[in-house]
Amino acid sequence: MPFIHIKSLPFEQPRDISRILQLITEDFSAASGIDKQHITVTWDLLSAGYYTVAGEVSDYQPDSGHPLLVEMLLPDFNSREKIADYIKAVADSLSRHAQVPVNNLFINCRLARSGQVFDAGDLVHW
Repeated sequence: MPFIHIKSLPFEQPRDISRILQLITEDFSAASGIDKQHITVTWDLLSAGYYTVAGEVSDYQPDSGHPLLVEMLLPDFNSREKIADYIKAVADSLSRHAQVPVNNLFINCRLARSGQVFDAGDLVHW
């Protein structure tokens, strides 16, 4: 069930986003012990000029100043320690494979509660 959603500006030097998504999935699976079939990773590209930080607009993804925006959704049964490990695993994987400095990532984790997730035609309870 983990979802990892990434947003960034386009890269001036193109990246193989499809391959990066596969590698993040593999890394997260290895770090979490969760089978790849249960992990979803997406990447949305923001339009050039549609992302501002401190009033500064950028057309391309810089190495600093406009962090990649990452949102993780995890079941709420994970401990704080596991959640911290998962966040660090995603940061390391994303930095390595996308060639983005780890200090230019912003990762937010939200927790999904049992009975508040609809999947495969039904409410999910854990």
